[in-house]
Amino acid sequence: MLTPEKIEEWLKEAEERPGSAVLLIRYIANRLNELSARNEELLADNIALRLGRKVEEYESRIANLEYQLDLLKRQAAAPGGAPGQAAGPAQAPAQASWVVVLYTPQGQLLKAGLPAVLEEGAAAQLPGPIDPQAPPGLLLVGEHEELLLIYDSGRSLTLPAASLPAAHPLDWGRASLFEPRGIEALAAVVPVGRMALADFAIQASRRGCLKKLPESFFESCVAKDFVGSGVKLPADQTFGLSLCGKADQMVLVSQGGFVAAASVERLPFTIEEALRLATNDHLVAAFPLAGRDTLLFVTNNGKAVQRDASWLDPGLSAKSAGQALLTAARRGAGMRMVGAAAVTPEDWGLALLSDGSLNLYRLGDLLARGALLPADSSLEVVAFSVMA
Repeated sequence: MLTPEKIEEWLKEAEERPGSAVLLIRYIANRLNELSARNEELLADNIALRLGRKVEEYESRIANLEYQLDLLKRQAAAPGGAPGQAAGPAQAPAQASWVVVLYTPQGQLLKAGLPAVLEEGAAAQLPGPIDPQAPPGLLLVGEHEELLLIYDSGRSLTLPAASLPAAHPLDWGRASLFEPRGIEALAAVVPVGRMALADFAIQASRRGCLKKLPESFFESCVAKDFVGSGVKLPADQTFGLSLCGKADQMVLVSQGGFVAAASVERLPFTIEEALRLATNDHLVAAFPLAGRDTLLFVTNNGKAVQRDASWLDPGLSAKSAGQALLTAARRGAGMRMVGAAAVTPEDWGLALLSDGSLNLYRLGDLLARGALLPADSSLEVVAFSVMA
């Protein structure tokens, strides 16, 4: 090792015996050559390590891009065009392309196909009655959609809707099982086939908290099978997730009939309260406006309440109580919200009733009627979904 003391000794030696200077210089040159060679080896090793990491990074990015491309190809190849594309002012999609997906906290998933031409009325039947306080989750999605299963632990899982076998008849004994681990529960199933076209993914909790995830970061979370729980308080629970654009607005609807709108651009990247709810209230819907002008709210007694998107008050402060859609008297009489969405008249909706029946509704006609059920019906609406 070359030290200051060694150098001082060599200088003194050269001063006292000048003839030894040549030997000292030759020794130092040899030592420098050795150090230079060792430095080259370390540099080569370092470059190899860095290139290895880069290769892994590029491979991961390529795999993610291939996955996204596969999703978009599947949806573009779906019968009747891309999911969500309107087929016209008075007709359903020309070919069968929609399926019903139901799920439970225990990880059970049931799928039912729909006929080639959608018609209003009964579409399928679950064994009833259904507990209104704990109904299964309900989705109406394209058969080529990609589903993201979100557990309340934050763990996630992706699978194509087409990979689920259709159950005939609908019976939980025929369900596909994606079993939770430990004490976790399946909190939500959301369509994410178009995540490459979104700017953000918005996580929502049952207590009205929101969190914004940039699309690229969300893709990496999906690839790692962990999107996070979206909650920060033990009393809260994971609710759902929505894909949206940066200029969009998120709409939150609670069971008690309170509604709030939040600009996506102003949403935080950490989970924060966006709608202040009563202790006995929770979210039943969280969705982006996505350019639609009509809001549909569905109550447990089958009322279809319509509001123009301009009814939303974007000036409400964060953590506000929201706009009241139901009066205190109606809440006291037991009326509550079971679903809501931003819609167009060409869309279709699906309701799960308390007797287990699944009914389809063309939303243009439903909005005109203002009700899902006859006035004398003894049934309740326990869940409602609009085509994703």
